[in-house]
Amino acid sequence: MSEKRTLLQKILLGLLAAITVLFAVLTGVNRSQPLVQWGGSLLRPAEEGNAAVYTSAVYGEDIAIRVWPDGADTVVEFTVGSRLRQTGRVTWPEGTISREHGGDVPRIEVFLDGTSIFSGGCDRDSGALYLEDGSREIGPLVHYFTSYSSSWDNFALEASDVVRFALGPDTVCRGSWTAYALGVFFSLLAATMVAFPRFFFRFQHALSVRDPEPTDFYLAMQKVNWVLLTAVALGVYIWGATVIE
Repeated sequence: MSEKRTLLQKILLGLLAAITVLFAVLTGVNRSQPLVQWGGSLLRPAEEGNAAVYTSAVYGEDIAIRVWPDGADTVVEFTVGSRLRQTGRVTWPEGTISREHGGDVPRIEVFLDGTSIFSGGCDRDSGALYLEDGSREIGPLVHYFTSYSSSWDNFALEASDVVRFALGPDTVCRGSWTAYALGVFFSLLAATMVAFPRFFFRFQHALSVRDPEPTDFYLAMQKVNWVLLTAVALGVYIWGATVIE
């Protein structure tokens, strides 16, 4: 005989079904929209004519990075609202540089507002920069921890930024199907316990007690467990929807 469900059971079962569907849609939508990590934020890529455009809000300011070819060069234009604009340019002089750990990379020169800010070599696949002696340029590591701040007054693009966008930055996605599957597991576990509470009690005690019946305290604690499991499932869904992969 089926168990008569209380209002709490109906609410929790409906909530579990709703969040499972909602986060399936949300995860699918998020993963269909590639993003670019930069400056502690995620930029949205788009195409405008022959230019690639990356936009977002970083440290409270709307920024836009536009990238387009100019002959054999690549131009990277960086703007913060209407008060800051910097233009980078990447050129590829003839010749190569031998890396200290082996292999040659093509020469590159990076300009910012007409001034050369880097001259050396560049691995086109990874975007790694190399000095004239073949050693790895470590500027990006320092830049990552010191250059971005809530004030853009003294900000200047690094050579690594210009090169990264000129070569085409790697994209990431927000949301994880693996985490979503974990949320589904907790949802199913919670839904089963909510829908069939007495079945689990009898299954647990059937071998030791004849015709067992749960106490009022047990039933009260079951309700607490239902709510907790539902909260865990929701938490896993939220976490999974914000994971960057």
